[in-house]
Amino acid sequence: MELIKVDSIVGNINNDKNFKEKYKEMTARKTCETIKISRLESQRVRMRKVSDKGTDVALTLPAGTKLRHGDVIVMTENKMVVVGIEPEDAIMIEIRDNIHEDDIIEVPVRVGHTIGNLHRPVKLEGNKIYFPIQADTELEMFKKLFEPINEHLVIKKTTMVFGLEDGTEIHEHS
Repeated sequence: MELIKVDSIVGNINNDKNFKEKYKEMTARKTCETIKISRLESQRVRMRKVSDKGTDVALTLPAGTKLRHGDVIVMTENKMVVVGIEPEDAIMIEIRDNIHEDDIIEVPVRVGHTIGNLHRPVKLEGNKIYFPIQADTELEMFKKLFEPINEHLVIKKTTMVFGLEDGTEIHEHS
């Protein structure tokens, strides 16, 4: 088995159109490989993984480096290795547009405060907030926590790739 040592991130297929084009081309040529990691592993700077095509990859990245979904860690004429963050369970909270003027501050502040107290990373998309969960029972817990404002919320479980947002520092309590 081939071992490739990696000490830096070359680019990202989601942020750079040149890498995106190269990714499409190399995928068509079947010379693109993926290493799958969890969101928590994305914060590690040292690890060893095997790609979906059997390439052994040893990562030794600079301190503070955080891997993101789509990061290119190997780029040669005949091989591209891309990081894939594994999908995980998350809760989606959508704030409905039925909020009365008197509640316009209370609803989003209560939601943010509750999630913030649990030190969960969040992803925002429009009026939707996503954050990872560890167990299905958390869905019911959040529905109970938000009972006073449930009429203003849609709360659902979903599965998604939950990468770190640029500039978002997180820590979680297990």
